[in-house]
Amino acid sequence: MLGGIPFRRQTEGDGAMAAAEEAAGEAAAAGPGEAAPRRRLTWRRAAAGLAVLLLAAGGLAYSQKERIAPQVADTLRATIGDERTARVESWFFAIEDRVQKARYRLLGAETNPFATEEVRVSYVERTPPRTVVVWAGTRGVDRGANPDAFLPVPMTFPPTKQLRSNPEPGEGTWSTAGLPRTTPSDPLMAKTFFRPDPSRPYALVGVLLVDARRVRLHLVAGTVDPGGSRGVKGPGTIPAEDVPRLVAAWNGGFKGDHGNFGMVAHGKEFQRLRNGLATVCTKKDGTFVMGEYGRDLTWDPERMEACRQNAVLLVDRGEVSKRTAEGNDTWGYVQVNSSEFITWRSAIGVTKDGNLLVAAGNSLSAETLAKALWAAGAEYAMQLDINSPYVLTSLFFPQPDGSVKPERFMEAMPDAPGRFLRTQERDFMYLVLDEARYR
Repeated sequence: MLGGIPFRRQTEGDGAMAAAEEAAGEAAAAGPGEAAPRRRLTWRRAAAGLAVLLLAAGGLAYSQKERIAPQVADTLRATIGDERTARVESWFFAIEDRVQKARYRLLGAETNPFATEEVRVSYVERTPPRTVVVWAGTRGVDRGANPDAFLPVPMTFPPTKQLRSNPEPGEGTWSTAGLPRTTPSDPLMAKTFFRPDPSRPYALVGVLLVDARRVRLHLVAGTVDPGGSRGVKGPGTIPAEDVPRLVAAWNGGFKGDHGNFGMVAHGKEFQRLRNGLATVCTKKDGTFVMGEYGRDLTWDPERMEACRQNAVLLVDRGEVSKRTAEGNDTWGYVQVNSSEFITWRSAIGVTKDGNLLVAAGNSLSAETLAKALWAAGAEYAMQLDINSPYVLTSLFFPQPDGSVKPERFMEAMPDAPGRFLRTQERDFMYLVLDEARYR
């Protein structure tokens, strides 16, 4: 007893009962048909919920960045201008590069772009047997009605250079595995890879080597780029008659206004050809040439079919160009130095024997891309487009029914490999099998 009032120590059970009675009292006070008052939403809970939503939205956006990046970039250019957009891109690439480095330290990464590929079965049409008649006491052979009695020697793979003291298995070694229309004894193509950046072991450049004697290179202008701003539109498509003979296709160069690098094709000038720029040209006889425009080659309407320019040479006369580290406008149209962007990049090159090289890889600068082409044996090389999802090389495997099946050259490449079978807004290049000069 305390002051005439009985006193009892409250137990945990009593506390729970009291809380229940209090809740019941609140419900009764609310009256029939009225909800009991809810617990107040504090600013901490609101902030935590918003953070979760932003994190989820950011993760979703990052996972879909290849799909939405072009629309985002175009929207930014229209609203804040090209120069500010380029700065935003440089910040994004810098952040992404740090994320990639951190991920590699924690989780590691693939160091061979072909290590996880599925086995590809390529249908190769068997050529009819040849009969060779040799006459005793004479020089050579009587080819008679069979001028194809002898085929030229198979393509010679260019010697490669090692860029690392600890090369991965297969790094810098040519392989014919998993390539269309190719066998070890009859190599139309070969592939290898390089890791050109010691600070980024996960930066992988896949290089495709193609026997130029057995293919024909085509340059196709897109329906919008590179000539859209000048009102000059290209077809953007592969002609139907070329599809059954397709070997490979890959992206072209920068958008028309992003450097105003020249292109002539389909009898039209999409952008004016300028001296001093890296240039590839196809000829009417089925061959192609590459070099610096105005020094190594110039437009010849009687002999040439198409030309495409994109910045300056990555590899010039067998050496990595010193200009790979130059700022803009060497590598674009804005003051931000895009040659230092660490991003997906692509390029083509030519070996000393005249064979074609097609290269692409992730987490590259212009300089590291150039080193990979040089290591692969390029005599000349020029950069093409950069950033995902623009960078894509597709291989086309012939099927018994006459169709072709598209596959990515590297599984890590963004976008679907069948892209080039549809009409394209941006220019691209493709190869068809053409052995008229080879045989």
